[in-house]
Amino acid sequence: AYIVYRGPAAPVLVAVHGISRNAAELAARFAESPHFAGWTIIAPLFEKTRFGQYQQMGTHGGQTRSDLAMLTLLDEVADSYACDISAPAWFGFSGGAQFCHRFALLHPKRVAAAYCVSAGWYAMPDAALAWPFGIGSGAPLPCDLAAALKVRLTVAVGEQDLRIDGSVRQSPLINMHQGETRLRRAKRWTRAMQRAADRLDAESHVKLELLAGGVHDFAICARETAMMSLAAAALSAYVTGKQAATA
Repeated sequence: AYIVYRGPAAPVLVAVHGISRNAAELAARFAESPHFAGWTIIAPLFEKTRFGQYQQMGTHGGQTRSDLAMLTLLDEVADSYACDISAPAWFGFSGGAQFCHRFALLHPKRVAAAYCVSAGWYAMPDAALAWPFGIGSGAPLPCDLAAALKVRLTVAVGEQDLRIDGSVRQSPLINMHQGETRLRRAKRWTRAMQRAADRLDAESHVKLELLAGGVHDFAICARETAMMSLAAAALSAYVTGKQAATA
């Protein structure tokens, strides 16, 4: 992981890369952003050979489950830096957004808030669909959907993120439930989470944000859209809540 440490009392952001594995770029962008001044930044690097399907917590071919590795990393960082990261804030772009929302479904108590940008596709809140398409059979852990709905999770996607290429997985099952583009899939997952909350007579804390001018490129979104300021605003509730709890 790339770590920018701001002190034991600083709020913590875990920033998860996409399939380009640009962890260093994420760490640098957030460390330099005035919107995240004073934050400790942890940018894990999921090496391809060991974590080829890190977005899905997959273990095909003897790979390591990425969620368990992430939990181990957080414990080690907590020990090394004497900071409380029992439930940090999370940011993910593309494949990182896939990881973050699935991590929140499996480990909701370890996620205070998350900002998930431009995920290729989602685990639908449907126990009739097998993992990673849904939260049913094959899931690494039982999903406590009621607990997951309490996580403050923002789904963000560029208004111009409409291109369908090799990085946007196409399959009859995904397309039937989620649509074909990242924009359509973000909208459908957000609505599905709201319907799940309605079924459970619960409140959903999942919301959708559209990034004006946004395309499927982290650097462009960081430079040319309001992504960084919007992420900071969405995650500031985590900072306020944590400070109030420890006051």
